[in-house]
Amino acid sequence: MKRFRYITITTLVVIAIMVVANIVYLHSFYNSIKEQSIQTATECLRRADILEIISRMKGTSVGEDDSFIRLTLMVQGEKTTDGSYEYPNLLENIDKTMSLYFHFIASNTPDMNPRDFSDVEHIYRKELSGFGLAPEDVMVTDIPGESPAFEKHWKIKVNNAEGEPIVIGYISPLSGYIFRRMAGIIITSAVILLLMSFLIWYLLHWVGKLRSIEQMKDDFTHNMTHELKTPVAVAYSAADSMLRYYDQSDEQRNKRLLTIIMQRLNFLSGMIENILSMSMERFKSMQLNIEKVRLRPLVEEVVGMIEMKAGKPAKIEIYIPENVEISTDSLHFGNVISNLLDNAVKYSGDAVEIKIYGDNNEISISDNGIGIPKGSLPYIFDKFYRVTDGDRYEVGGYGLGLYYVKQISEMQGWSISVISEENKGTTFTIKFNRDEKR
Repeated sequence: MKRFRYITITTLVVIAIMVVANIVYLHSFYNSIKEQSIQTATECLRRADILEIISRMKGTSVGEDDSFIRLTLMVQGEKTTDGSYEYPNLLENIDKTMSLYFHFIASNTPDMNPRDFSDVEHIYRKELSGFGLAPEDVMVTDIPGESPAFEKHWKIKVNNAEGEPIVIGYISPLSGYIFRRMAGIIITSAVILLLMSFLIWYLLHWVGKLRSIEQMKDDFTHNMTHELKTPVAVAYSAADSMLRYYDQSDEQRNKRLLTIIMQRLNFLSGMIENILSMSMERFKSMQLNIEKVRLRPLVEEVVGMIEMKAGKPAKIEIYIPENVEISTDSLHFGNVISNLLDNAVKYSGDAVEIKIYGDNNEISISDNGIGIPKGSLPYIFDKFYRVTDGDRYEVGGYGLGLYYVKQISEMQGWSISVISEENKGTTFTIKFNRDEKR
């Protein structure tokens, strides 16, 4: 019990850790793509800024020849240990240098037209679309400060050499773009997580079922040992009494002791036969002796036996017409009714009232006993299953009776159902599917 609980708790903790680790990883991946997107948006804004300045330079004293603008840049590399040169962040540095240069030229060219930020926005959108970025809102300005209208937007800045913003862009968050890039890993992670969760649940489910079966087996062994102990002890005492104190002249005493031994042996024989009959292979090979029988006399015979051994006040009322006949194996059908009535008596208070209704189509047995918990109803026909009160079994038995009842009913093409409410009673109904081939 404790071991199974520890396994369950450990498994749930492992799943929780996996979920948290996956969420942390996805969050980190989201931020990484977001940073890349902001960097890309920054470079696009820098290029848009440069292209807009170039478009205004054409036709001015600086750009009299509209066909091209010549720009010469000096790039300084870093010498490596092997004598070669490296140029880290070359393109980014070139873009920054060009931006600073063109802003310097623009500020010193009096005949240039003033900047129109709608043109910058238009060029900026085209640059962004070239990288697959399509924000819904785009606004470009050179006025520092936060705009309340764009409070939730991404703020993109292109700075001068002193770190002050030359141009500022606002774009609506690219969450959709980021999630599209993450779609593959999100779906894969979700599928793996769901698959592992299902496999763990399936494993725990079957471990739980095996544990229940193991518990039922132990309970059956315990109850069977207890049930066998009493008749064996009685038969042993009777036989021991005859051996120790045998009196040939006391025929009545000898007969009484032999009768006790015979009754106990018959009880043991019936118990063993009942257990053997629970085998599925035995059920498959068992042949029923189907014949026409009158329902009421058969039920009355079983009721008489139940009333004799009830051990408590038992009021059993029979509502079955005299002329009702069914096709069944009278021996096994009698055992079915006996099992149902025996349960009704055992699972009741100090007294019990039972009503039996029957006709050509069905028979039902209702009692005013303690009822069956709702959670136990799906399992009451399982082999060895017994309703418990916590870890205690209030009534003796093997958990075989209702299993036998269902097997015999199904072998004859019948169906059995149960309705129960705790502290009110239980009703078992067997429907005789008379037109079904057996």
